[in-house]
Amino acid sequence: MGNHPNGKRGFAVAGIDLPNGKLILLYMLHQVKNVPSPELMNWAVESLYLDYFSFVQAKEELKRDHLMTEAVRKGESRTDPSGRPLELCDITPEGEIVLLQLLPALPSPIRAYLSSAAPGWSRKAHADASVTANYVPDTDGAYKVRLTLTDGARITADLSLFAPNEDAAQKMCRRWKESTAGIYTSLLISLNPDQSN
Repeated sequence: MGNHPNGKRGFAVAGIDLPNGKLILLYMLHQVKNVPSPELMNWAVESLYLDYFSFVQAKEELKRDHLMTEAVRKGESRTDPSGRPLELCDITPEGEIVLLQLLPALPSPIRAYLSSAAPGWSRKAHADASVTANYVPDTDGAYKVRLTLTDGARITADLSLFAPNEDAAQKMCRRWKESTAGIYTSLLISLNPDQSN
């Protein structure tokens, strides 16, 4: 068990108590809006201040206390590997107040890590939001795959393809998300070979 700054005892996991873990999540949500739930978990675990179990507990308590939200947004085009729309996480106004009040109590090494990592989270979130890949079954038993790339102002690529089965559709989506720049560049060169010289 760890000690909370106000004297309450917290659940210690991976060397950090739960109240600090909750502040870490609030800080992440303060820095980046509309964070997909899996991405928030990755950032938390990569920080080495939270493990999977402490992340889940902290997230559930923040939602219970109305300090963060987690929901599928209307019109969300990003999907998880199984094709379901992503749940996005955000800090609430109450969460912002708690963060501002308690952030100075967070140990300075943690604050330093969070400050240095935040620009990377923002870049990653922007890149992830600009690349979408999803699929839906069609009436013939195949799957329609849609892959898009935006530059913030306009759609620069919008591909509709068919996959013979769900496994192939998932692999196409995963490959697009992992290698968008290379695939897009190869496609441009293939379609306009004069520009490759």
